[in-house]
Amino acid sequence: MSSSDPKASKIYKIDVGGDMIGLAGVEQAFLEVMKLGLKGDQAAEKLLEIVGRTNFIPESAEREYKWALYLAYRNYIADPSTGKKAMEFEQKPAC
Repeated sequence: MSSSDPKASKIYKIDVGGDMIGLAGVEQAFLEVMKLGLKGDQAAEKLLEIVGRTNFIPESAEREYKWALYLAYRNYIADPSTGKKAMEFEQKPAC
């Protein structure tokens, strides 16, 4: 899928251990976890599982990614418009 494809996953930036990492499928993962009604560690595990389907997550960093995704998820469910805006990845046009 090209970046202009409306069905393409949007890339969101997540703070993972102090580094801003671009990940695809984050909002979809949030919506799926909300639909399942998962909380706490179960939500964090499911987020990692879902996002890991479309992104490379080093095994050595799974704990950091899980925590980062869960914190972003909590911000998202507290206020979806603000949480989403905070994660948006600003893509600059190629020169």
